[in-house]
Amino acid sequence: MQANGVDPEDDGEGFEMNTRLTDELYDELEEEVIGEKVVGLALWEESLADEEENPTEADARQVFDLDLYLENNIYFELYGVLFFTDQDGEPLQGLDRIGTIVAELTDKGVWLDDIAATEEDEMVLVLSQNHEPKLYLSVGGWTLNEWETLPDDE
Repeated sequence: MQANGVDPEDDGEGFEMNTRLTDELYDELEEEVIGEKVVGLALWEESLADEEENPTEADARQVFDLDLYLENNIYFELYGVLFFTDQDGEPLQGLDRIGTIVAELTDKGVWLDDIAATEEDEMVLVLSQNHEPKLYLSVGGWTLNEWETLPDDE
């Protein structure tokens, strides 16, 4: 199990989630997504990391799944995400609180400014305004896809 509570998955239908940021994946992501503006973010009420028998209350949750849409028509499906406002702080908690923070950042304009790796090679996305980090997303697993229409536009 990953630190964020997400196991590597393959559901037998071709769904494969990346769980480690290798040098090859970093190079690919650096070319495709670093510096792109975030144009949408869909935060899910449930996470793959949730325990079915003992679900966490919405205001106490720390681990989330979300879709992060970039201006170049690429989006991340992110699983087991912890949100931090600084690198050394504690993860944020609460669905409403995190939803408000990401909505405000997206409305004001935020960019995927950098990608880093933890000591365990988990991916960390750095969302910034004017190259000043505002939010760090520690990601347990992810896929990268193309989008044609933002969820709000459907």
